[in-house]
Amino acid sequence: MAGIRVVACLPAAARDDLVTALGQAVAPFEMYANPQWRSIWDWWAIRGGSDGSGFSARPGFHDSTQLIHDDPRSDGTPLPSLPGMCAGGPRGLLDLTDFRALSKRMATVRARAGDPWDLWHRLAPEHPPMLPWSTLRARHFEDPQGYPTERMWADFTTQPLLQAFVADPLSQIPELGDILWLHNQIGLVAALDGDRADFVRRVTARIQQPDLLTLDGWWIEDGDSPVHGICEDWGTCPHLEDGWHYQHDIGGYLDALADDVLLIKLKCHG
Repeated sequence: MAGIRVVACLPAAARDDLVTALGQAVAPFEMYANPQWRSIWDWWAIRGGSDGSGFSARPGFHDSTQLIHDDPRSDGTPLPSLPGMCAGGPRGLLDLTDFRALSKRMATVRARAGDPWDLWHRLAPEHPPMLPWSTLRARHFEDPQGYPTERMWADFTTQPLLQAFVADPLSQIPELGDILWLHNQIGLVAALDGDRADFVRRVTARIQQPDLLTLDGWWIEDGDSPVHGICEDWGTCPHLEDGWHYQHDIGGYLDALADDVLLIKLKCHG
């Protein structure tokens, strides 16, 4: 079991009965009450203003009555928001600077995510084929003394194709740092030898995004497949492309919403 922090999006009218509206929005994902693939949470509360995980209010709106603040603890203890913070409110009153920066970063990384894969396949014809890790490992298991781990690792990492790849600046994406797992070159080679689209997905997935509950009922959790609250089976969900689209750029989704849409940070146990 783990804690989940999710940004729930609700229409402006939900403010009239916020607790009921939130309950209805998250209900399709309640643990033990839905199909296993939609079984996500067993407890939730509005939370974010008191611990700094929520939103900063825009200047001039810090004291607005439209802002939403944390639920009290289960024993009734109040959880006042930190100065300038809140758990949510109308999108237009919240500072979305971080989300806009995230969206811009995602766009930059997506534009370059395929460059390392292209480089690898451009270099491959110019160098001897990579000797598979499985071949070297089998040699080590056959003769651990004569072919120790250090020799096995060196033989793999010094192969000309891998060396040429690592030396080329296109092998890296500066916005992601050590994105190509150069400390795990076995996994790196396996990813580069695979499908280009899968490689791009793996690269962009390295950017941590907030979890999200969209207006149209998608639960988007970072690192997991999107889950649609109205569909009974993930494999036959006819709207799955929408879920992947949202997951593609969560910051961009939030920034594009109307100013009166409510964004509310929830803490869930699931």
